[in-house]
Amino acid sequence: MNSFPIEQGEQLRVGTVDFVSPNEIRALLDIDSPDSVALNAGTPRNFPRVNSYVLVSCDNGYLVGQIEWLAVEHSPYPKQRDIQDFGLVNLPFPRKKISLNPVGNLKRFSKDGTDYFIFQRGSESFPSIGSAILLPTDLQLRSIVGLVIIDG
Repeated sequence: MNSFPIEQGEQLRVGTVDFVSPNEIRALLDIDSPDSVALNAGTPRNFPRVNSYVLVSCDNGYLVGQIEWLAVEHSPYPKQRDIQDFGLVNLPFPRKKISLNPVGNLKRFSKDGTDYFIFQRGSESFPSIGSAILLPTDLQLRSIVGLVIIDG
């Protein structure tokens, strides 16, 4: 079953940007983001891990970020509107946070119906607060690390 590009991007979403500076981006990971192994990126991959890559939605494609550190912040459980449970004990709830080093930009191109990505070091623009943090697909990850696979 095929899905639309917006649905594919939403399946790879793992968090949102919380803080932006030229040398550091901090993000809050979603409650349902992977704890140790991500299965939604095409192949099983360890996530979150220090020195692994994530993508941040940006003006001109994706900003590639390398995870510098991971942290857990204890906070109250997120409240939902219109749902009240008076028997619920308000225990601390862990929120996962990551810090990213901006590495470069990843731009998507299409030629003869085939998508490919070009990675360029450095960044021309930075994301805004609330931008999506995404797991890279296998093709995107190969473009970032410079791995070229030749068939035959």
